[in-house]
Amino acid sequence: MRTVFLSQHFDGVRPPDQNSVGIWTYEVARRLAHRHDVTVIARQPPSAPSRQVVDGLGLEFVAGLPVGAWTKASRLWALAAPGARPLFAQPFYAADFLLRSLRRIRRIGPDLIHVQNFPQHVPAVRRAAPNAAIVLHMHCDWLVQLDRATMRRGIDAADLVIGCSRHVIEAAAGRHAGAGIPFEVVPNGTTSPPAAPTLERPAPKVVFVGRVSPEKGLHTLADAWPRVVAAVPEARLEIVGPQQALPRDLLVDLADDPDVRALARFYGARPGGRSYMDAVKASIPPQLAHTVTFAGPIPYDQVAERLAGAAVLVNPSLSESFGMSLVEALSAGTPVVATRAGGMPDILEATGGGLLVEKNDPAALAAALVRLLTDRGLARALAAEGAGRARDLYAWDRIADLTAALHERTMAARRKGREPLTGAAVPHPETAA
Repeated sequence: MRTVFLSQHFDGVRPPDQNSVGIWTYEVARRLAHRHDVTVIARQPPSAPSRQVVDGLGLEFVAGLPVGAWTKASRLWALAAPGARPLFAQPFYAADFLLRSLRRIRRIGPDLIHVQNFPQHVPAVRRAAPNAAIVLHMHCDWLVQLDRATMRRGIDAADLVIGCSRHVIEAAAGRHAGAGIPFEVVPNGTTSPPAAPTLERPAPKVVFVGRVSPEKGLHTLADAWPRVVAAVPEARLEIVGPQQALPRDLLVDLADDPDVRALARFYGARPGGRSYMDAVKASIPPQLAHTVTFAGPIPYDQVAERLAGAAVLVNPSLSESFGMSLVEALSAGTPVVATRAGGMPDILEATGGGLLVEKNDPAALAAALVRLLTDRGLARALAAEGAGRARDLYAWDRIADLTAALHERTMAARRKGREPLTGAAVPHPETAA
């Protein structure tokens, strides 16, 4: 089977320059490359050749406009056409990357194409490869949030829709009931440590891993932090991740959730205004500044080391399609405190590896952190249970196997004239070991 993974135009896929979707693509595709002819099409990193083979995986790099050019174009579009569908929801968005990618697809002649997000691009992919099976993989809520007719055209051009969590896929399947193709869950994964993790963490260190962006709720964590230090004076907080606020039109302006829409206050009207990072830092009392470290981005293969040295992983997000940092922490033997947002409740219900609190509630967040920092017996018990379940459910080898099974069933259904798949053939990963 010749398989192509079509990345988003802004995804970093080749280590160490990777975002979360790029990590999923790379980790799964390189495992499938041991079984099939697999190519990933992605944006070209600086100084990279146009083609490269890594561990048997073919990487086809596409040059195009800088990612920031499309972000600026989106702002101009919003000013010129207020009330219109956002630019990224248009079929011609990132056309430079898409057209070059379609030329690569025609040359490769794949049997199956795995498209990351962007349903609005799937009809063009279908025209470029009319006989290929197409899998649309959603890592966000666009199938529910964006124009229904446009999203439905993308679904109708595909053979299977998968989502990173039940949160994503159940909402999408409900809105597009009767689409005639299956909707399935395939979660993100994590690299399991070579040996059982050490569960004893003597230092009361709390770690956050993710982008420094408003929807990640770091302002809630900053408001909660003085209560944590008051109860545990030696507590320290490390924030690991890039200063990379998600563009407002990609999430905040689409959301029905009032807490998410209220994040508009962090997006200044003027370029060069105070950043979200600045706002978070300003929320931390000066006398506690020495207890908080902003570590910035680190390579994916170093994340596990940081988590292994933490007493607790915290994720205070207001919107989280999956919750990749949770499974990374649990695999490293670190218990978690997370909010009831998106796919995170599914992870903790499946693994038992931490505590859930309501989002946007500094008092509840602080209380949960203090509980795990002071009750080390509870923390060790949660960590032990979570580590075992995370390795069973979210190891990259298992995620690759689930993806391969869905690819093969999708190909079989395509050959038979798009007979629908039965969801029972591949159980939801969170509920089946």
